[in-house]
Amino acid sequence: MDDDHVHPGPLAPDKISDDSAPGRPEPDAEEVESARLLANDARDTLRREGFDDEEIRQLADAFVGLDLGEDTNEFVTWALERHR
Repeated sequence: MDDDHVHPGPLAPDKISDDSAPGRPEPDAEEVESARLLANDARDTLRREGFDDEEIRQLADAFVGLDLGEDTNEFVTWALERHR
């Protein structure tokens, strides 16, 4: 995942914790459900593009963790532009 060219939202620095994998922001505890729902909503579309379920989950976590939003269409566009 190439996050070097991503412009995170204003809350992203607060979401990168010592528990996060290096370079992989994670959603706050209260946002985990949002990331899961986002992954589920985008799953069929992203599977057709060759993503597997683990990639989709990680991307949804990063999208929410970077404070980029929770819109499914924006997430799919971001995933396709940034990670393929």
